[in-house]
Amino acid sequence: MKKKLAAALLFVCLLFGFSACGGGDYIVDESKKLSSYEITAKFDEQTKTLEALETFKWKNDSGETLDEAVFHLYPNAFREDAVYKPVSEQDFTSAYPNGASYGGIEISSVTAGGNEVDFSVGGEDKNLLVVPLGRDLPPGGETVIEIKFTDTLPNAAHRYGYTDNNYSFGNWYPVLCVRENGGWVTTPYYSNGDPFYSVMANYTVSVTYPAWFTAAATGDFSVTKSGGAATFTSTALTVRDFAFVLSDKFKVKTLAAGETAVSYYYFDDDNAEENLRVAAEAVKTFGEMIGKYPYAGLCVAQTDFVYGGMEYPNLVYVASGLDDATMKQVIVHEIAHQWWYNLVGNNQAAHAWMDEGLTEFTTALFFKKNTQYSDEINFDKTVRTLERNYTMFVDVMESMGNADTSMNRAVNEYATEQEYVCMTYTKGTLMFENLMFSIGQNRFEKCLKRYFRDFRCGVATPDGMIESFQKACGVNLQGFFSEWLEGKVVIG
Repeated sequence: MKKKLAAALLFVCLLFGFSACGGGDYIVDESKKLSSYEITAKFDEQTKTLEALETFKWKNDSGETLDEAVFHLYPNAFREDAVYKPVSEQDFTSAYPNGASYGGIEISSVTAGGNEVDFSVGGEDKNLLVVPLGRDLPPGGETVIEIKFTDTLPNAAHRYGYTDNNYSFGNWYPVLCVRENGGWVTTPYYSNGDPFYSVMANYTVSVTYPAWFTAAATGDFSVTKSGGAATFTSTALTVRDFAFVLSDKFKVKTLAAGETAVSYYYFDDDNAEENLRVAAEAVKTFGEMIGKYPYAGLCVAQTDFVYGGMEYPNLVYVASGLDDATMKQVIVHEIAHQWWYNLVGNNQAAHAWMDEGLTEFTTALFFKKNTQYSDEINFDKTVRTLERNYTMFVDVMESMGNADTSMNRAVNEYATEQEYVCMTYTKGTLMFENLMFSIGQNRFEKCLKRYFRDFRCGVATPDGMIESFQKACGVNLQGFFSEWLEGKVVIG
């Protein structure tokens, strides 16, 4: 991008408070092969509902002839009678400060190929929309599916929900399940981790809402106002998901990170300037360490959120009420997910260590490289603390006779949320730190660059990651990863 264009983009972001997505030759090239979602919606503040029409233009790249399409209905996890609750019992009060509240998604009509069809809502937890196509769709074939739906937000500090400060729309629309190994991947909305798995798509989203709200969203978006209503219209090429946040309390600051405009949307942050600077430094550092950030903008949005933060393409949540050091760590961690989740995908529900473990270690590397923060967050001290926390947890579990230190488990296969965090984040960080210590930081960063190049815009598997790392560093790593993933390594 020319300097004048970058300056003009930054001026527009400052003036209107929006981020942009675009750029990156491979992003544009990849977009030509992808399915697309076109969504037009209207949000009603009084009823906390969103009326929407989704037009899904599907390019069948499964390699199979299919006669139906299956979509996730993630908002139904917030139903009163949901089997799998999106929040564990220990986090219930934090997620629902005003008491239990419920929401969901209702499908009113579906057409496929221009014809209205008899759809069904089912699955283990009413979490799936099954759409008969009315014909066989061959490999490479295309069809159009239209879905009219209504979202109802719960009063919850979560990915999907509202509080006094914000309305969060994460995982809010019907999204096609991944087709893999001859079947649809239909993982429910477990409370552990991020139980989501999706492939790249193109998005055009238009949402109308009360004019006194400010929107932060995925993609290249602009805002128009008419009377008491505002509408943002966003185009997002080659992203893995689409999310947005509305707030009548948002203040907005924007800072350039190279060719990327980083915008911080916040309502309660005395250190907003510093945290925005950290976000911009993260984009620069990871761009150099891993591969250039290919979009022209990134939104960092403060929300009331039960957990520390959450990643979406071009948009990350950071929770309100965090202390200064934790806030910095969360901002950097969620921005690292722009590489290890959005640009390089994986099945987060089945192999959470791949994105969370690598993201957490990449975050630690950010602070190793940016030594101005070492008084607050020191790399060596962080690693030693994680080692201590890990060994203490395993010692307790062993004393109870139920220690399982394997990492290659699905999110629902961990006995507790603490075990999931320990084996995915903590042990994942220690594994990559040990690998870097063994092969050297320069070769390790070559591994990151090679892995990114091999799987950008695609989906990586554990074997794919290992093979990519091996090619980059010239060392056989099968034994190393097996020992860690299978729980054979003794730490401490």
